[in-house]
Amino acid sequence: MNKLIFCDIDGTILDGSRKMNEISAKTRYAIEQLTKEDYVFIASGRCKGLLDDQIRSLNPTGYILCNGAYAEINDKSIYAEYFSKEELETIRRIVRKYDGFYIFETLDKMYVNSLTSESFKAFMKGWGKALDGFVEGEDPSQKYLISMVGFANHDILPQAEAELRSCVDLASHKQYSSYDVNIRGINKGVGVKKVMEYLHIPLEDTYCFADGINDLEMLQSVGHPVIVDNCVDELRRYGFEETDDVLDEGFYNYLTANKLIKPL
Repeated sequence: MNKLIFCDIDGTILDGSRKMNEISAKTRYAIEQLTKEDYVFIASGRCKGLLDDQIRSLNPTGYILCNGAYAEINDKSIYAEYFSKEELETIRRIVRKYDGFYIFETLDKMYVNSLTSESFKAFMKGWGKALDGFVEGEDPSQKYLISMVGFANHDILPQAEAELRSCVDLASHKQYSSYDVNIRGINKGVGVKKVMEYLHIPLEDTYCFADGINDLEMLQSVGHPVIVDNCVDELRRYGFEETDDVLDEGFYNYLTANKLIKPL
C-alpha cells in the first residue's frame, strides 16, 4: 500500500442539504479502486452509530469519527478521547439556559435531552435524518466522545456560543443554528495524525478531501489537502487545492485527473 486518503462524508461525498442522499457510483468505484493498494479512511463528525449501511458498505480501511476523538483501523480502536464530567455539565447548563437541545454521543449511540423540543425537531428536519439510534435522556454509565447542540432562537446564538467556548471547541452548522461541540484541542487533525503515526505514512503520500470548517485541521495535517467547490468560504483563504462540487463528482474527478485511479 502506498497512499493514505482521508475523506469527509457530509458535503464531500454526500450532501443531504441539497438532496444528494445516495453515494454515487463513481465515488463507490473510486474507493473500491483506492483500497486495492492504498489506505482509505472515512473522517467524519458522526459517531459510528450514525454511519448508515451505504457508508459502511464502502469498506474503508478505517474511520476517524466524532471530529477526531476516535480512530480505528480494520475494526481495531487505536485512539479515543472523552469529555470530562465538568465539560458535560457546562454544556447541559448552557443548553438549558437558552432553551436548546444537546446530543451526547458514544461510539454507537446518540443521547438527546429532548426528542420533542422545537430546536431538535428543526435540526433533524434540516439535516434530513431519521431518529434511528437516538435515545432520549442519558445513561450515567456512558462516556461521551462528541456532542452537538442547537437552538431555536437565532438571536441568542452569539451569547450561547461565547459561553460554550469557555470550555469546549465549536464548529458551526450555520444552516441549522447548531454546532458540533468538541473536546478542547480535539479535532479531525488529531485523528489524522494518530493514523499517520500508526501506519508510518510519510506526509507527501497523504491526501484529504473535505468541505467544512470542522475539516480545517485535517486539511492542514496532510500533504495534499483538497476542498470541493461547495466548501464553506472560510476554507478558500488557505490556498488548498480545489476540485468540483460534490454534485459534480469532485472526489472522483480529482482522483482521475491526478492519476490516483483509472477512469471508470
